[in-house]
Amino acid sequence: MFLLRILGIFTIILSTKSEIVDFDDNNSEICYLCICNVDKTSVDCSRRGLTNLPAGLNSKVKKLNISNNEITLFPSSLSTLYNLVSLDISSNHISDIPENALQNLTLLEVLNLSRNNFETWISLNPNEILQQTPSLKILDLSHNKFKTLANLANQELLISPSLETLILDNCQIESIHGRSPLSGLINIRVFKINNNPLLRFQNLISPTLKSLYLSNCKLSYINPNELSYLPSLVYLKMSHNYRLEISSTVNTLSSVSLKYLDISYCNVIQPSLKGFPNLRKAIINHNMIRSLPSNEFINNTKLEYLDMSYNNIGSISSNTFRGLSSVKFLDLSWNEIAQIPENSLLEMPSLTQIKLARNYLTNVGHLKSTSLSIIDMSSCEINSIGKDSLEGLPSLIDIDLSHNLISRLPDSLSSNTLKYLNLNFNRLSYIGNYTFFMLPRLTGLGVVGNRFTIIWSRFYFQSNPYLENLDLTDNMWRCDCLDENMFDFYEYVTLEPNKKEESYNLMCHSPLDVVGQTWLEACYFTWNPSERTTNATNLIWFIIVMIVGLALCLVLVNGIKSSMNRRLATIQAERERQVEEARDRLRQLRIRAEQEALCNTPDPRDLIAPPTYDEALSMPKLNVSCHSLNETGSGKSRKKRGRRKTKSSGDLLEETERDGDIEDLELTETSVDSRRRCRRRSRKYGSHEIAELDQSPGVRRRLMSDHDNESDNVTVQVEAELERPQRPRNRRHSVTEVPRESNF
Repeated sequence: MFLLRILGIFTIILSTKSEIVDFDDNNSEICYLCICNVDKTSVDCSRRGLTNLPAGLNSKVKKLNISNNEITLFPSSLSTLYNLVSLDISSNHISDIPENALQNLTLLEVLNLSRNNFETWISLNPNEILQQTPSLKILDLSHNKFKTLANLANQELLISPSLETLILDNCQIESIHGRSPLSGLINIRVFKINNNPLLRFQNLISPTLKSLYLSNCKLSYINPNELSYLPSLVYLKMSHNYRLEISSTVNTLSSVSLKYLDISYCNVIQPSLKGFPNLRKAIINHNMIRSLPSNEFINNTKLEYLDMSYNNIGSISSNTFRGLSSVKFLDLSWNEIAQIPENSLLEMPSLTQIKLARNYLTNVGHLKSTSLSIIDMSSCEINSIGKDSLEGLPSLIDIDLSHNLISRLPDSLSSNTLKYLNLNFNRLSYIGNYTFFMLPRLTGLGVVGNRFTIIWSRFYFQSNPYLENLDLTDNMWRCDCLDENMFDFYEYVTLEPNKKEESYNLMCHSPLDVVGQTWLEACYFTWNPSERTTNATNLIWFIIVMIVGLALCLVLVNGIKSSMNRRLATIQAERERQVEEARDRLRQLRIRAEQEALCNTPDPRDLIAPPTYDEALSMPKLNVSCHSLNETGSGKSRKKRGRRKTKSSGDLLEETERDGDIEDLELTETSVDSRRRCRRRSRKYGSHEIAELDQSPGVRRRLMSDHDNESDNVTVQVEAELERPQRPRNRRHSVTEVPRESNF
């Protein structure tokens, strides 16, 4: 008994638990409207047309996205989601937030309020909201309409001990005034204020700020002391400020902590990087720099990446790069440099890559650098290369000299480390046995789009055992198939295992009979003469086989065509037979339907209802006495009405009889002899009589008086049937009367 009680209690507990689970599952119907993850801690209700927080959210939700909806009032039920970590309410129509809107959200770390209708800081209640979220780290208020960034009355604009990232992009902020808007954010790390019509950069004080974004504003001047109020600033991006100038005088912009600086697309005339001793990366492209004087980067000893492309730099002195002892990448492309001083690169002992493309260089010169490995001198106006131009670059691996005006390479171009030489799209027309003799490590050579006509020899590359790629496309090769050197070089370039070029890239441009053909197509039979006779015999047999095959195909096609015609004729005959049968069936069905219609046609006499009592009283009385009926009648007291017979119009004439119920008329004679009953008698009615029956309800009485006008005086008693229902008439034939053709 005790065990039974325990089992009962256990079942009750299980049932209650199941009810709780079912209740939770009912609450999880939110996943039918929104997108949930497996454990239902992340809910995405974006782009659902919501006007309020959807029902069914429980407290275990950690990430909620209700962006891109039609919400106008800040949801008041968010306080129940006390486990919420990330909240996205962007792209709605919220214009203000109550003070206790984020109450109980102590775990909230990311709050996105961008793309709403906030116009003033007071409607946001920033202090109350931030104080209710002690764990908040990221606050996004971009794409609103604050217009200014200033302190509130008697208090800081924003107060939060945990906020690390503040985003105010595209907020129409024109000025920053009053006390620093960042002074209440004691742990701020990132501040973004891009794409605002901000004219001055001032009053930003924060000992913890590390990244500042001021791109695409209207800055024109920066106070040299502004960055001193940001002692922890590491990243500063001020690109696309087309009026911004940085002073190159004594009071230059300076920051000891700054490591990354981006002032591209501005109006900078001088780099002016002396005030950034710890700078690691500087991007100063698309500006108005015209010259680089000596000792311009003397204080930038830690700079590793320097981009000054797309400027108007026209001259470089030998001491310009002094102090850049750590730089590894230097970009001077798209400038107006005409000459690189021979020892200017020695000031950068760590330099590994330099870009000098799109300048006005006329020769490679005698560059010297102990660390330089990659040089890009493409698209300049270089027309010559010195024999010892590469000897001062002991670490050179890759040099790009494409899209220049080089017409000849010097013999014994020397470099013990060069691996990739790009000479594409120049004016080269000749190389010799010793052109690449002093390039033992050469791996790849490109001469695309030059003017070579004479086929090379494999002996040109006897000293290049590591050559793997040889690009010979788009040259004007003259194919002399009788030259043994051509066949030998073709095998050297295209055969495995040391294949260096694809055979389809080797095209003939002369003589005229092989223009546009590959080397193999033009010289195949010359290099393989035994194939010609064999091919002639094979061609004859091929033609014979083709003729026989064509004849067989014609015979086969004709046979198939005739069989198809016979089959089509059979199918056509069968189809015609089926059509005739269908027509016969339709004809019989039409005849049967006409017969049934004639049989079911009601007697027009039955369509006339008997007169009512009032109508009978209003009928005209007989002008003669009843005795005259016996005198003028034929002596017969009863008339038998015959069956009505009709003719059908159409293909066939069939006999149809319509049986009708003849009303029994009781005729009472006034004579003394005896009472006679009226006999039933058949009578034929013509179409004119049927029409008369249709005209007047007293037709029957007039007809009877006409037929019995010779009989004795008879008293006629008509018993009217009120609303007598029609009865189906059975087809009956008289025994004594044989149907004749005249009856139809």
